[in-house]
Amino acid sequence: MRKFSWRDLIGEPQLCEGGRLASVVFCNPCECECPLFREALRRLGINKQHFLEVMDRFKVVVDGYNLALAPSPERPDERRDKSLLKLGWSLSKYLNYKFEILCHLIPKSRLQKAFNKGLLRQFALQMLDLNTKKIYRALAWANLDLHIALIIEILEKRPLEDESIEKLLSTTKSKYVGVRLPTSLLNAIDTVIEKGLADSRSEVIRKALLSYLSQLGTPSIE
Repeated sequence: MRKFSWRDLIGEPQLCEGGRLASVVFCNPCECECPLFREALRRLGINKQHFLEVMDRFKVVVDGYNLALAPSPERPDERRDKSLLKLGWSLSKYLNYKFEILCHLIPKSRLQKAFNKGLLRQFALQMLDLNTKKIYRALAWANLDLHIALIIEILEKRPLEDESIEKLLSTTKSKYVGVRLPTSLLNAIDTVIEKGLADSRSEVIRKALLSYLSQLGTPSIE
């Protein structure tokens, strides 16, 4: 088995920017916990509590900023850079520090997987803005199984010229509604999907609404 070192973290982007599973060491769930973070932990065979315990064990705090939770050097971060400067740490020392954390996060036997597998692939997208009826072509990092797409660059914007699409939009029964949900409820929905009881969050929410509305005496809703 190949021996890994801190050098394997050189040039490693964030997990949400195309990084491999090993880039979970640059995540900060205290600021924002995303589905990619949860999926990376699952694939590496660890849980969030273990992650936080390791990060706490290796914390290096400078002016209230914890370097254990600092991002990749590939992402601009003023507080990280000021902390490294104050400590007199070089980039190689920072990556050595992060690699040591990674080795305590996961067994060495899983490093091969951590440095060979990622969660996102690059896609070329064509999107329709339902409000302005404009077509966008873009590049994005995406994971279709997790229903996640992160746009990197907009390549083109033009008006919708296809009359058949316009007609379809005007007659479709489906409408998009944005809903804010508590994290606990969203996690419960994701658990249902992981168990194979539904294919997407939209399906779970749609079925739950149909069930609720039927109890109010509207069973004919489709």
